[in-house]
Amino acid sequence: MPKTLIIGATGYIGQTLALSLLRSGHHTVYGVARSPVKARSLAALEIIPVICADPAIDGSPLLQAISEHRIDTVAVVGGDQQAHALLELTMKAGLERLELFKKAGVEKPTKLGFMYTSGTWVHGSSIEPVSDLDQVGNALAPSPPAKLVAWRADFEQEILAFKVRELLDVVIIRPGLLYGRSHAIWTMFFAPLLEAAKNGAPSVQIPLDADSRPGLIHVDDVGTGIHAAIEKIPEINGAGLHPCFDLVGQSESMRDIFSRLADVLGFKGKVELVGAGDNLFAAAMSTTGTNHAERARMILGWEPKRLGFVDGMGVYGKAFEASQ
Repeated sequence: MPKTLIIGATGYIGQTLALSLLRSGHHTVYGVARSPVKARSLAALEIIPVICADPAIDGSPLLQAISEHRIDTVAVVGGDQQAHALLELTMKAGLERLELFKKAGVEKPTKLGFMYTSGTWVHGSSIEPVSDLDQVGNALAPSPPAKLVAWRADFEQEILAFKVRELLDVVIIRPGLLYGRSHAIWTMFFAPLLEAAKNGAPSVQIPLDADSRPGLIHVDDVGTGIHAAIEKIPEINGAGLHPCFDLVGQSESMRDIFSRLADVLGFKGKVELVGAGDNLFAAAMSTTGTNHAERARMILGWEPKRLGFVDGMGVYGKAFEASQ
C-alpha cells in the first residue's frame, strides 16, 4: 500500500487530499503536525501524525519518518515560506533512499516522489488560452505571474532541475482559484459583504476587479487531482512527460460571483468591486485565467465534478455564512 507524507495536512487543500487518499482504500497517509493538538486532530481523521514544529529549522523528524515508514511520496501542500527547505530535505531523503537500494544491489531503484502544489497564478492574467505546457516566469511566458506568487515560478524551475530529478520523481500541481466548504481564501472578500447584509448597510466596497474572470476549481476536485498525480508520479517521470498540471474547472466573472452571493446573503444594497489597488493578494485573486486542464484529464485520468460556483452559490454562500 503506497505511503504518502503530507506537509500541510491540517490545511484547506491538505486535509481534502488526505481524505481522498484514505477513501480510496489504497493509501496509508501520514501528516505533519506542528503541535500535539494538531497531531490529535489528524489522528482523529485516521491520518498518522508526524510531529515537527518547524521543518525549516529542524527537519530531523521528517527525515526519520520518511526512512522509518518507507514513505513513497512527500506531498507539499502550502508551506510557502519553507518550500526551499522542504525540497532540500526531501532531496536528502531521496539520496539516502537511493544509496540504501544501491547497497542492497537493486539495479533499478524506485525514487522518492515529491509533489508540490503551486497555482495557476504563476501564468499571470490573460484572456488568451493558457496551457500547463506554457513557460512561466521567464521571457517565453505569455504573461508575467501575479506579483504575490512570482517566486513560485522560479521555485518550479528549481524542482524541475536535473540535480533534483536525479534523486526524486517530481510533479507540480497548479490549482486554479479555490472555492468550497469554508471558502478560506475568499474570507477577506466575503466577510464584509456578510457583515453589510447583517447591518443593512447601503453599500459595500470589495477590493477586487469586477471585470476579472478567474479560473476556478472546487477544493474537492483539487484533492482528487493531486491524488491522481501522486498515484502516477513514477509513470510520469519514467515516460519523460512534463510533470506540471493545471487543475481548473471553469472560468466565471467576479461580478457575477458577488452579485449572486449578495442575493444569497440577502444584501439589498450596492456591491462595488473597486479594484485591488496596492493589495497584492487581491490583485492575485483578480487574475483572469483562461486555463485548460486537458493534460490532467488525459494523463492523470482526472475529471472535475463540482462545476459552477455562481450556479451553486445557494449552497456555497450559506456554507461560508455557517463557517463564520
